[in-house]
Formats: sequence, C-alpha cells, structure tokens
Amino acid sequence: MRIATDLGWLDARVVPGPPRVAVLWHSMFTDSRSWDRVVDDFRKQRTLVLVDGWSFGASDDLDQLVDDFIERCVQGAIAVVSQIQQELAPGPVDWVGSAWGGHVGLQLAAVRPDLVRSLITVSTPVQAASAALRRQVGMLLPVYRAIGMRGPVRQGLIDGMFTDLTRRTDPEAVDALVAPMSRGNRAAISRTVHSGVLNRTDLAWAAARVTCPTLMIATDDRGEWSPAECAKTTAAMKDARTAVLTGTRALPSLECPTELAALVTDFWAGQVTDETATLNPA
Repeated sequence: MRIATDLGWLDARVVPGPPRVAVLWHSMFTDSRSWDRVVDDFRKQRTLVLVDGWSFGASDDLDQLVDDFIERCVQGAIAVVSQIQQELAPGPVDWVGSAWGGHVGLQLAAVRPDLVRSLITVSTPVQAASAALRRQVGMLLPVYRAIGMRGPVRQGLIDGMFTDLTRRTDPEAVDALVAPMSRGNRAAISRTVHSGVLNRTDLAWAAARVTCPTLMIATDDRGEWSPAECAKTTAAMKDARTAVLTGTRALPSLECPTELAALVTDFWAGQVTDETATLNPA
C-alpha cells in the first residue's frame, strides 16, 4: 500500500490473514523488518499492515524538522486506517506499536477511538524523553550525519537498543537495526529521529483518554520505561493491563519474538472471546 500524507507518502506491506486487520508501526532507528520474526504468528489471527515510518523503508524522506511530530504522525495514521477501510476491511483496526509506533497508537486511540479496536504498545515510554536521552541523541545525531552508522554512533545505538547477549550472539537482529540506519538518506533519518525523540512530549494525557482494550508491554532492561512505571500507567486507564518481557531492552520483536507473539495473540484471542460473550450473554 502507498498512503498519501502531509509529511509525504507512507509505504506499507500487507500480509494476508483473517478478515480483521492489525496495523504494525515500528520503533525509531529501524523499519518494518523488525517485525519479521513475529509475522508468521500474527498472521494466523490478523491481516497485517506493516507501516514504514517516514525516512525508513520505501516511505518518503522527512524533509523538515517537525515540532508536533506525534500529532502529525497521527494524521498519517488516520490516512492509513482510512485506506485500509477502503481497500481491505471496514471498521476499526487493532494497533500494535513499538516505541515510536506505540506513541502514535496511543494518541490515535485517544483522539479517534472509532478507528482503534484494541491497542498494544511495546516498550513505549509515556513520558517525554529524559534529559539524559536527549543529551545522548543530541550529541550523536551530528556525528551520524557526518560519518553514518560507524564508530561511536553504531556502538551507542546498538548498546542502547539491545542486550549484551543479543549483541554477541544474534547478528541478524543487529542487522535489522544497522541496515536501516546505514542508508544514504542520513539527513532525512536525522530529521525523523530529532522530531521523534528530541521533540517527544508527554503522552500521559492520551493514555488517560484511551478507552479501547489496551495491553502495554514493558521490558526488564529499558531504564527509560520500567515495568513499575508501565503498571502505574495502565492502572489509571479504563481497560488496560501490563505485561513484562524479560531479557530484552527496546526491541522485543527481535530479541524475544516467541514470547512477544504469545502475549499479542493471547490478547487478541481474549478480545474475540469478550466480544462474543457480549453479543451472546448467558
């Protein structure tokens, strides 16, 4: 699929499955290939639309810094869902977002509840980027624009996104991060990272407004978003729960795909059961 948005065209890969549609939006610093290890499990329950964010995959490059970036991403997400409704299936979608994609899904579900049947966020901090993260990214971006995915940039990003075990033993997972960041459009990728990380605002207000069934998945090795913080957020939401994946940092879809797939598909299966019970009360 190619979806027109005011930030440029978005590209999305469609994986056929059952009638219900799930939209998957990836984390910053990677692209939709980061979902490849869970696609076979997910497609048993949903038709999948795997979106590449701007400057990644075959989507258009971001040509400007954007202050209200998540809000603009949400407008793009609305266009994605609208096209899905025209081309694939009517009605709302199930949203699965990793970090960046989770931020988009949270705000989309908050402002357009008619478009989101259920929401899953994966390693998605609700608060704005910490001062330490802003300093780190702010220092690395000029170096990245100058030399690309080498030296301190490569090491810093891999260290931040993966556990020691993954870095040592899983070159395929590492490549799913290194390859998207090694493309020739470094200036555009820098604009997307700057807009999405340095300009990220607090989304607690959005979480508080979400009414659809929600699963927030935290990890045990991402200091920026702890299981305790995740549980505190879901406790204040209308219909949300927390799950924790161990032995992973920022990209569970690559580091523990089997465990992530089980959480997601069990959650989806539960939503179908709940809806059936509502339609056919005892």
